[in-house]
Amino acid sequence: MSSIEEIEQMVSKRLGEKTDSSSKIISGTYQTFVQEEKEARKFSTFFEKYCDFSVTMLRFFNNYKIKSIEEALEIASINATSGSVFAGSIMAFLLSSLGSIPFLILNNKGMAFFMMFVGIFLAYVCYSYPDYSAEITRIKAQEESLLAILYMTIYMRVNPVLENAVLFAASHLSGCLGKDLKTIIWLLDSEKVNSIEEATRMFVPLWMKRNKDFVKAFMTLQTVILQQTKEDQERILDKTLNSILDDTYEKMKHYSHDLKMPVLIINTFGLMLPLVGLLAFPMMSVFMSESINISYLFFGYIIVLPSLIWFMSQRILSKRPGAFSAPDVSLIKGLPKKNRYNLKIKDKEHSINLIWASIIIGLLIMTPGLIHLFFKTMPLYNETRNLPPGAEVPTTVKQEYELSNMLKTLTIPVGLAVGIFVLFYGRSIQKKRIRDQVVEIEDDLTVSLFQLSNQFTENIPVEIAVEKFIANYELLNLKKRQIYTFFSKILDKMKKFGKTFSQAVFDSNEGIILEYPSVILKEIMLIMTESAKKGAHVVYNIMSKISIYLDNVKKIKELIYDLLAETVSSVKMQAKIMSPFIAAIVGSLTLIIIEALYKMFEQLEQIMKNLLSAFTQATQGANFFTNLINFAKVTPPTLFQVLVGIYMIEAVVLLSRLATIVENGFDDVETDINVGKNVLMATIIYCTISIIGVVVLKGVIKTSFELGVTPTVP
Repeated sequence: MSSIEEIEQMVSKRLGEKTDSSSKIISGTYQTFVQEEKEARKFSTFFEKYCDFSVTMLRFFNNYKIKSIEEALEIASINATSGSVFAGSIMAFLLSSLGSIPFLILNNKGMAFFMMFVGIFLAYVCYSYPDYSAEITRIKAQEESLLAILYMTIYMRVNPVLENAVLFAASHLSGCLGKDLKTIIWLLDSEKVNSIEEATRMFVPLWMKRNKDFVKAFMTLQTVILQQTKEDQERILDKTLNSILDDTYEKMKHYSHDLKMPVLIINTFGLMLPLVGLLAFPMMSVFMSESINISYLFFGYIIVLPSLIWFMSQRILSKRPGAFSAPDVSLIKGLPKKNRYNLKIKDKEHSINLIWASIIIGLLIMTPGLIHLFFKTMPLYNETRNLPPGAEVPTTVKQEYELSNMLKTLTIPVGLAVGIFVLFYGRSIQKKRIRDQVVEIEDDLTVSLFQLSNQFTENIPVEIAVEKFIANYELLNLKKRQIYTFFSKILDKMKKFGKTFSQAVFDSNEGIILEYPSVILKEIMLIMTESAKKGAHVVYNIMSKISIYLDNVKKIKELIYDLLAETVSSVKMQAKIMSPFIAAIVGSLTLIIIEALYKMFEQLEQIMKNLLSAFTQATQGANFFTNLINFAKVTPPTLFQVLVGIYMIEAVVLLSRLATIVENGFDDVETDINVGKNVLMATIIYCTISIIGVVVLKGVIKTSFELGVTPTVP
């Protein structure tokens, strides 16, 4: 539902009540929900504030209705109207148009045209943002749907009461679907609806827009309570979970097929062709030095191209079906907050702000390159632009081709890469250990639950079953598995402190479950505790069936990874190896191409002088080649290398993010780690290939000209 007022109006309408103060829901829990909902309805995002500002300025769009946008805003729960979105699009174009006027006055038509183009692009982004946000909401709702059905089927195997199953799922889901389920429970609790079927019918239209598969599975689940026998109930529960798993697999299969072409376009037109196209720039700067403006190239490669890659990547990700959500480690005590790193010094823990740390470290590494760039390269470049044709190339220009200066400017992309590594890798590395432990435990649950359930065939208490389970893992030499560590800690608590199984797991201060932020693990342990009260036979039946459920989930998960493996591997290869390799080759070749051309034209000039002196005893035409080409105005290779390096790093960040989210979903920890590692590896490859390439090719050129042979440059 888009607002609490709409919920109350809908409920009141169904019950034939008036929406006045006397009919307000009085549940304390529901009042908390009301306050949370009102807070959520405030303009909280930049997009919402911008749309509100735009429609305030352009009031005549206030009542403008576009059905598709209204539907997208409802799905994404964005606090805006279609009229305000349309006004925001018009406002973006108008602001960019106003920004182009100063450039028209200065007769800079190129920049004016670019500002107009930016306005059109931003207007499109604003207009399409609700659709994009709705797609992202569908992805997250589908991920929640899988968990919701899994939780409800697991719970209903213990207690086939739909209301309790919905409460069980709602208490462990925090997204849009979890919010809807909480609303249903609050409506039941406040007696505003007579049954859960009546409450869920209110949400079915919205759920159909977000995820039809969940509606189908949930409707199937509702029929469980109508079954007369336990076998029929189990059959319905199995069918419910399997149906949503199969639907998810089919969606992911279509997505993996449709993914190949957009990824190919990004790799080809967003990365390969722009990098290869840079090879032509040295030649253009040699023969068309008057027409070349390096600032346009910097703007295009550092801002425009990465923006287009990011935009296309976001559209690819917005079409990804929801599969399996990542572990949420945000609530674990002791872990650093966002963009923080906990550093322990002499038994005292310090929280390091990684944003400032990355900026400081990056700037320190960049210092030699920035000093050379701003105090030597750029002033020299501006000075040589005004030299007349045929002017002698200053010695300072020739110095820009030296390896020492190239190494100085190489520190700029290196500093940027190290800063990115410190920020992304640092803010998630301390969370990754917990995340990996949870992932490993959830992967092992299928087998371990089956082995644990077999212990209950001997009709023994849960404490003895845990001890035998641990003994089996020790016999199989599986002590390093996290599931072994988890149950070992539980057994240790029971033996040393005399705690029950429930106390060892769920104690509010020292419970082992506090160390593992896995919802599915927590709920399985809870179900195991509750079912143990009904006897070992009940525990065996429930645990073995849950093991089968999790096995089906794991199989679908593996199939999805197989579907995406080829495309994800291709993107990873581009990010880690191909991008820095090609960028390094391009950067070193541009330096060598210009230097080789310069030396070749010097020799041709000398030949022309010799010919003229032999026939006319004069050298009036001796400056033929230097008049034709002015090497003093050629863009310095050190400046060009900064451009290539920065663009390479931006491309690696974007491609790494794309590959990780396609494979793992919106897993912030895994995304940060992969971005940090790939940027560092790509930078090492880039620097190594650049230095080797320049040294080797310079040696080839020097040897070739010393032998009097014009080298052939690739």
